[in-house]
Amino acid sequence: MSFDNSSSAAKISSTITIISLIQINFIDYLPLIFAILGTIGFIGNLFTFLQPTLRKNTFCIYSLIGSTFDFINLYTNLLPNYLYHTQNILLLITDSASCRWKLFALAGVPQTSMNFLILSLIDRYSSTCSMSSPFNKIRKLKNVPYFTFITIMISCIMSLYSPLLYDYTPGFGCVPTDTMGNGILYICLQGFLTPLLMLLFVLLTFRNMKRSRERVVRTFFMIFIYS
Repeated sequence: MSFDNSSSAAKISSTITIISLIQINFIDYLPLIFAILGTIGFIGNLFTFLQPTLRKNTFCIYSLIGSTFDFINLYTNLLPNYLYHTQNILLLITDSASCRWKLFALAGVPQTSMNFLILSLIDRYSSTCSMSSPFNKIRKLKNVPYFTFITIMISCIMSLYSPLLYDYTPGFGCVPTDTMGNGILYICLQGFLTPLLMLLFVLLTFRNMKRSRERVVRTFFMIFIYS
């Protein structure tokens, strides 16, 4: 019985070791895999959104700008983790200026991408609104540079907490000076506010489309009754 227990424990330990090695090796290559797949996706978006029939569509423009920031994020924030063979690139930083700029990029680039996704959802929502709705301004080509600039500025402001709450500490690299404050702001802005806005405009668009269908059905029914 003792021999069987020892044999089972050895098999379990060996299995865990193998799984751990596979997991470690796989995770090490994840940044490279994501970078390759993301690059392919970005090239696909370029070919799609730059088609003559789509390049003047504001939804496609906002989506392509957001995809561009995703592409930038791959090569400024994700790929260095693979190149330096570390999951925490912040440990390699050796001065406060680099620490703050790196944290601003880590927070600002993906936040800008998400904000352009929100902008594209607002664009789709505006297409279901009445012609007098102020949201229709977002779908005018002449206003695209204006809304692009506003979105980037909002993203920068939303990301300011990150460089302000991080600093270089000798021996530890770039670390948070207020761990709790940084975590709360990250959860509120990127984990709660951003998804909430996305969901809000998706639901508003669905509501307007549902109302539009109901009006069409009522109109068709009235025409059928009085014809």
